Amino acid sequence: MYKTLFFIYKNDSGFVNYFKENFLPLLSEINGKEVKLASVESNLLSDIKFSHFCEITATTKDEMDSKFNSPAGRKLGKLLTELFQKILVINVSYE
Repeated sequence: MYKTLFFIYKNDSGFVNYFKENFLPLLSEINGKEVKLASVESNLLSDIKFSHFCEITATTKDEMDSKFNSPAGRKLGKLLTELFQKILVINVSYE
């Protein structure tokens, strides 16, 4: 299983609404099912604080690459390039 995790940095509540309106529809389209935004309750061991989190999944890295090369994936890539200072993206591969 392969996942891409999206974390929104804390202290920008206005961006959370922007994320909900602009990112979540694209993520849901890419994922093939609704993606929901979760609140981060605690991340005590990290100096960097996050307010919200969501994820998309694929069975393999190749499938995830294919999702990101779709029209919605390319739109998402543009948004991420423009707003990279507000979001942390982590790719995880389960073996």
